[in-house]
Amino acid sequence: MKPINVHTTRESWLRSATNELRPYFEKLGFKLPEKIRFAIAFTSGGKRGRVPGECWHPAASEDQHYEIIIRADNAEPLTVLGILVHELCHSILPVCAKHGKEFREVALRVGLEGKMRQAMPTPILKERLLAIAANLGPLPHAKLNYSVASDVPKKQPTRLLKAECGAACGYTVRIAAKWATVGLPVCPVNADHGMLVCDIPNELNQRDTNVECE
Repeated sequence: MKPINVHTTRESWLRSATNELRPYFEKLGFKLPEKIRFAIAFTSGGKRGRVPGECWHPAASEDQHYEIIIRADNAEPLTVLGILVHELCHSILPVCAKHGKEFREVALRVGLEGKMRQAMPTPILKERLLAIAANLGPLPHAKLNYSVASDVPKKQPTRLLKAECGAACGYTVRIAAKWATVGLPVCPVNADHGMLVCDIPNELNQRDTNVECE
């Protein structure tokens, strides 16, 4: 029995997968670039991004490498390999090709199908990728659950307080707590009604409010 490869990093696994795909691409007349880095991580859209992968061209790299990034919430080897093939198609085309006619021609020949932005392997290509996955051994990666909080603190939402006319003319407005502690505006209905009334919590009143006017 052929021994199973053991990869300790995701980049090693993806690099080996690319090397196994090189002869297939070359048989179709496409030469993959040599200088490629790989990562399973956040794409440029962050956790809210929708693209499963990205291929950054050498023009964006200080040492002229292609950078292929696969979203970290993908962990099933066949899915990862399908995304890899999609991004490798981008690597053999000019950056301006995007998902247009040139990309479509390459993608269809390689064995991708569907809408070009989400083009994924045909059943025949899936068989090839399953064989590659079996030869590569386990992918050293587990799905990253984006819904679980990370160590990045959440941005505090703007706190709005209710301010109203003290003369009971009925005028009310919501005002940011930051500005309520600086000073309340005069009632716009009638200036004689004076400043608006607002119940400002003590902890906000006690804050050191540093506001600079330009």
